[in-house]
Amino acid sequence: MMLSSVTSTAVSSAAASTSAISMSVGIGLGVGGALIAILLIMLLSSKELLGASRMPSDKVMKSLNYMIIPLFFVFCLNVAFQVVSVL
Repeated sequence: MMLSSVTSTAVSSAAASTSAISMSVGIGLGVGGALIAILLIMLLSSKELLGASRMPSDKVMKSLNYMIIPLFFVFCLNVAFQVVSVL
């Protein structure tokens, strides 16, 4: 009898904590938003500094563009998600 009581208490506690976590955690787009913004700022500033240097490399500029463009789209989606979640 004692074992079934402990088991049912543990199961109900686990179910309550799972539902609390699922209610407080969003879809997942906003979780890494700060990291995306920081990485995008670092890449954009690196591109600006490289462009202002005496010998800018076209290969490096293209590779930075290949990293910046997808991050920019993810950043825009993240901002749109945050705006929609506030409304």
